[in-house]
Amino acid sequence: RLSSGRRRHREPTAEGCPPGDGGSMRCQQVSVLYFARSAELAGLRSETLSVPRQITSLQLWEEIVKVHPR
Repeated sequence: RLSSGRRRHREPTAEGCPPGDGGSMRCQQVSVLYFARSAELAGLRSETLSVPRQITSLQLWEEIVKVHPR
């Protein structure tokens, strides 16, 4: 679950998933936890992303990098 550190939730959308569409058949919500240097670079310790139901770990990584290019 979420750590007790600073929490900030964002909901960037993946291609094909409209905002707030996490409950539909096409999208799901994924909690992403950041640690150490990745938390520093992202500027937060956790966030929730809306992503397609059929997503690979590489595609998820690419979505994260789009939101946090550093």
